[in-house]
Amino acid sequence: MRMCGPVLLLLAAIVAGCGKPPASVAPVIGRSWSTAEGGKVILKDLLGARATVFLTLDPECPFCQLYAHDMQALSRSYAGQGVNFIGVYTGPYMESGKAAAFAVDAGFTFPQLMDNACLLALALKARATPECFVTDASGTLVYRGAFDDRAVRQGRKKIEAHEHYLDQALTAFLHTGEAQREVTAVGCIVECGE
Repeated sequence: MRMCGPVLLLLAAIVAGCGKPPASVAPVIGRSWSTAEGGKVILKDLLGARATVFLTLDPECPFCQLYAHDMQALSRSYAGQGVNFIGVYTGPYMESGKAAAFAVDAGFTFPQLMDNACLLALALKARATPECFVTDASGTLVYRGAFDDRAVRQGRKKIEAHEHYLDQALTAFLHTGEAQREVTAVGCIVECGE
């Protein structure tokens, strides 16, 4: 019975180390992707030197429409800091023409990728649009969640934000290099199965 203590500690250490690894875009980093405008790009060529922000988008989602101009403004505020933004239109029903028109209307200056096969969405474990994902330079997820706290639940939003989750997570990650806590995103459902 004297072995119980050390055995339990060993089991606890094994169980603690057996958690799921963080999401990563590494498995799809070398793939070629179609852009909403009809071009082709390699994902690794779009990643930021310090971090990359992936934004799941849907032109028909009211929450994406709500956040579009703020997403562009935030991408501009991090320009020159080694942080790149990428819009991702994920799901088999996404149309590149609608995505391109949405991007133009929003004034997006960052790349807009079509993910009809849901490969990027599955790598990031995306659940909603809009949902924000920050990866480090190697493509490992360090933040997942809401843009800010305006979206309360389906059909309900605040007039202005009090918490700027994505901006706070990016600032903290760039300062500390540590992963940030997840904040559940409210939005439209990503139509990808696993």
